[in-house]
Amino acid sequence: MKKLKECNYEELIRKVAYKKALPINGFPALYIPDLNSTVICDIHLGYEEEVSREGIILPKVQTERVKNRIERMNELVSTKRLIINGDIRHGFEKITKREYREIENFLLFISSFYKEVLLVKGNHDTFIRPIARKLGFPFVDYLNEREYLIMHGHEDNEELIKKSEVVIIGHEHPAIKMISEEGEYKKYLAIFYVPTKSKNIFVMVPPFSIFASGTALNERSNSLAGIAKKYSIVEEGIPFIIDERLGTIELPKLRLLYYFKKINTMKS
Repeated sequence: MKKLKECNYEELIRKVAYKKALPINGFPALYIPDLNSTVICDIHLGYEEEVSREGIILPKVQTERVKNRIERMNELVSTKRLIINGDIRHGFEKITKREYREIENFLLFISSFYKEVLLVKGNHDTFIRPIARKLGFPFVDYLNEREYLIMHGHEDNEELIKKSEVVIIGHEHPAIKMISEEGEYKKYLAIFYVPTKSKNIFVMVPPFSIFASGTALNERSNSLAGIAKKYSIVEEGIPFIIDERLGTIELPKLRLLYYFKKINTMKS
């Protein structure tokens, strides 16, 4: 696979963000024109049931809200295939009958919007294979097509990562913390485009779950873990924050956001 030619990091990122793996405005999702595909990550269905075991009671609303989000996103960008890049499920323990039915019904629902639904295995997806097999949906460890590698991000694959131009992962739940006009901190989920020393681009997609607040990349320089931390030149990455009302907004490089945070801390 031919690598992107030598150029500065910002150029690399812009080639990907505006031509190859585009943010879908206002949604934590990517549109990949070359593959006629939409990519989402980390839905974490069954979250309410899991936290209820710890005594935290939440209304069971996530599945319906995620369905609604899928429907609205499809009206904005319609593609042939939906790729769910890991962690469709939240729990690790053996799947319950109720959870099985919830995931099965969800997958049947989204299949009415896409001709193909492909599931990439995440670290939470131990018991998803039987559902995928029953519905006839591919369930894979990763997807490697053309110059794209789509993997959840909890496991390494150095050979494939280094030869791919664009590596799309979930797992990290990226976000950015910002100060509002009222002087209050607010956390925004963010699609994070970050270069590597191999001259390719990691695209870190935030969670599609309605309950996930994300990990603020600009709070500390070591907020990434695993393969994201191993390969990324983190400070050169560019986050695109997501707000359902305002849309998707490109921010400066992460190293400048570290600087702004330091200045705001000094002022306070």
